Amino acid sequence: MKTILTRHFELGPQDDKTTIPVKFTLTAAVGLLIDFAYAPQNVEPARATRLIKAELLAADLPAAPQNVAQYLPLQNLITISAAKDGHYLGNHHYKAPQQQILLSPEHSSLGYLKPDVISGQWQISLHQHCIASELVKVQLTLSKLEEHNELLQY
Repeated sequence: MKTILTRHFELGPQDDKTTIPVKFTLTAAVGLLIDFAYAPQNVEPARATRLIKAELLAADLPAAPQNVAQYLPLQNLITISAAKDGHYLGNHHYKAPQQQILLSPEHSSLGYLKPDVISGQWQISLHQHCIASELVKVQLTLSKLEEHNELLQY
């Protein structure tokens, strides 16, 4: 396995409902491994309570503590989609803040199609569905898998 790219991002509420595309070319590999992590997953309780209360009031709904509590914990949510040579391969809307996504002709992680070949033009996109914390730190590491990598042995 060889790391081909590592990116770090610092996101805030201004990044809510945005997408960050990461484009690259991959050659001479049998698979792609995406290591992805972000933190925090849960929005700080005081901030979450304030945001939920404001949304309830804006919708003309009661914002009593028991109503707010129904929506806690409020979570930041980022998902990863993959496309190769302009063809969408998928996006698993999995809430875990740490994920490993495998893409290969033999096996791809849940939510992703198997690419016919690995070599080509790739785009991995980070989709910020909810960024409600003041600061969310993200790490994305892309690695190419070689012929006899243990991750391909299922």
